[in-house]
Amino acid sequence: MIQLSVFLEDRPGVLAKFVKLLMDNKIFIRALTVAKTSEYGLLLLLVDKPDDCINLLEKEDYLLSTTEVIAIKLNDKPDALYLITKTLGDNKINIDYCYSTLVKNDSMLIVRVEEDIIEDAIQILQKNKFTIAD
Repeated sequence: MIQLSVFLEDRPGVLAKFVKLLMDNKIFIRALTVAKTSEYGLLLLLVDKPDDCINLLEKEDYLLSTTEVIAIKLNDKPDALYLITKTLGDNKINIDYCYSTLVKNDSMLIVRVEEDIIEDAIQILQKNKFTIAD
C-alpha cells in the first residue's frame, strides 16, 4: 500500500484547505496522521486513488514523498496489536513506525518496515494468519 507524506505549512487553516482540495477532486482519505515539527506539519495519509492524488499534489506544488506500508486487518481481536508486533519482532523485523485506522468497518494497523524487507514481512504475517489489506 502506498502512503503519502505531505509537508504543510504550520498555520491555522492549512490542513482544512488541503482536505478540501482532495474532497473537491473526489480523492478520499482512508487514514491520516499528523505530526508537527518546529517548521512544518507532516501528514502521513492513505487515499483511495494514490496516483491521482500524487498528480494533483505535484500540480499544486505540494512537497511530498511516497512510502510503501503494510495495512494489517486487526479483525476486532483485542490481542492483535500484541500478536502482530510479537510476530514481526520474533522474526527480527523492526517496525519503523505504525498507526491505526478504521477503513470501511475494518480496524487496521498501518506498519512501516525497511523497504528491502517489506515483502518478507508481508509473507511472515500472512504465514501467521494475518490479513493484509490491498
